[in-house]
Amino acid sequence: EYLALNVYVALCYYKLDYYDVSQEVLAVYLQQIPDSTIALNLKACNHFRLYNGKAAEAELKSLMDNASSPFEFAKELIRHNLVVFRGGEGALQVLPPLVDVIPEARLNLVIYYLRQDDVQEAYNLIKDLEPTTPQVTGGAV
Repeated sequence: EYLALNVYVALCYYKLDYYDVSQEVLAVYLQQIPDSTIALNLKACNHFRLYNGKAAEAELKSLMDNASSPFEFAKELIRHNLVVFRGGEGALQVLPPLVDVIPEARLNLVIYYLRQDDVQEAYNLIKDLEPTTPQVTGGAV
């Protein structure tokens, strides 16, 4: 009856870094609604944390194949997460237009700049930013 609560609980476990527990709770929901954009994205993010970017990208494949997704935000989220899952590949093309759409995009772009030793660009992106969470990197959920 309250099946969607499984996604919320799985997200809570994800935020607590209990990725394996998040997967278990999410599986209950995905058995009933296997094409849920939000649930599949969370599953991919769990795979990124549990395994690696390749495993996470494989989980996003079904979302990418579903080009008829009614949510434009889902396409932006997938593009963002692919950059993260691929270790920053394509960051300068994908992330800048998303910094005001997906909060993690700004932070992941900062990380990209720092990895490129471009401290000034990284600083410019966060100089006016107020911290909201202790964890700043990873796929957006």
